[in-house]
Amino acid sequence: MKYDLSKKLTIGASRTLISLQQAMLTLLAEKSFEEIAVQELCEKSMLPRATFYNYFDDKYDLLEYCFMTLHKQIDSGYQEANNCEKRLNALLENFIDFFDQNLGIIQSILKNNHPNQYFINQIRFYLITNMMSAFKSSPNKHQFKIPQEMAAKLYSESVLIILEWKYLDKKECSKEQAKEYLRMMVSGIDLNRAS
Repeated sequence: MKYDLSKKLTIGASRTLISLQQAMLTLLAEKSFEEIAVQELCEKSMLPRATFYNYFDDKYDLLEYCFMTLHKQIDSGYQEANNCEKRLNALLENFIDFFDQNLGIIQSILKNNHPNQYFINQIRFYLITNMMSAFKSSPNKHQFKIPQEMAAKLYSESVLIILEWKYLDKKECSKEQAKEYLRMMVSGIDLNRAS
């Protein structure tokens, strides 16, 4: 991202970033990320291309910014959990809360962006990165029956499976049920967890 987010945002910069982010989410609800062009983002946000390029290198850079802001929303409370299981449950709960609050657009985005496409792979990467971070920073270091990176991928894929089942397949599932499904899905890999 070209704009320095470490500085306090001006009102104009804040409006521009919000407008571009909303344009990206609106277009993702209509088509796959691969089909979106910078020109469409500019038209949807009613900003000139020059303004877009003052902030971002390309649409991938904008999507990264969207994930960064999403990360701030979803991560609230997640980092404070003092062990991996609590962090994993907090992350799942935060995703469910976010999806429930934005249900219509989330279902459209997921419908238009299939599991092997860039957008979903970015969600997968986000989850794996967060799980690896949780494992490494946990005050109770985890020992796994499988390599730590593989455990992070398994936890992340399990979260994605539950979210897909609940939101794409439209199955009834409370937060408590989702957490129980998650616990059952990953129960065999953690040596620190009592089975």
